[in-house]
Amino acid sequence: MIIPTDQQKIVIESPGNLAVIANPGSGKTFVLSEKIKSILPTLFDYRGVVAISYTNKASNELKRRCLADGLNSKASFFGTIDTFYISEIIIPFGKQVFGFPNDEFRVQKMSELEEFSAPDQLGNILEGEDWVDVAKTFFLQGTILLELVGKLANYLFDRSKAAKTYLKSRYTHVIIHEYQDSGVEQHTLFKKLMKLGLVAVAVGDNNQSIFKFSGKSPEYLLELAKDEKNFRAIPLDYNHRCA
Repeated sequence: MIIPTDQQKIVIESPGNLAVIANPGSGKTFVLSEKIKSILPTLFDYRGVVAISYTNKASNELKRRCLADGLNSKASFFGTIDTFYISEIIIPFGKQVFGFPNDEFRVQKMSELEEFSAPDQLGNILEGEDWVDVAKTFFLQGTILLELVGKLANYLFDRSKAAKTYLKSRYTHVIIHEYQDSGVEQHTLFKKLMKLGLVAVAVGDNNQSIFKFSGKSPEYLLELAKDEKNFRAIPLDYNHRCA
């Protein structure tokens, strides 16, 4: 049995919003799993936590650690941010805002569709003001465009009272691992969920951001750490892997 260090205990036991700046080897996954394991027994069966990891592999590992001792996950969500966008916001509440689709839902990359094969067309849609019309048109055909899921989730969240009520009623915490690889849409939704009343926990390593080329930035984690009004900044700087 691994005994948490005093530094790790602060993260595990602190009840409010946290911005955890973690160094390599500091036990980020261990700390998050222990924190989630401490939360789940306090919840009713119809409530849970949102636990976001950057990859399916990392998400499966976090879930495995949290539930290894037979702990009930309650109504928790373990997965990637794209899966959360789609399953918890876009599919259930897109129907309310846009209408019901004509076909079963499928997720499709815009870059693989002939409609967006013209030079610069994809970039113009992503950066322009017509993206909502494009997303709605494909939604009603049963297609969710992968490159637009972050924007679309935020758009629907803002326009659906039912979405806010559902997320606030079902989830008590939103916990994001590897926050240094967050994009603007994920960062924006994270803050909205915090303002909705969910306890918000961001954990990341500013020195390990490897997706800057795709708009991901460690600056979002630093922004949270500097927000003393809403977040407690906690360092995890002891390397347990090597001297």
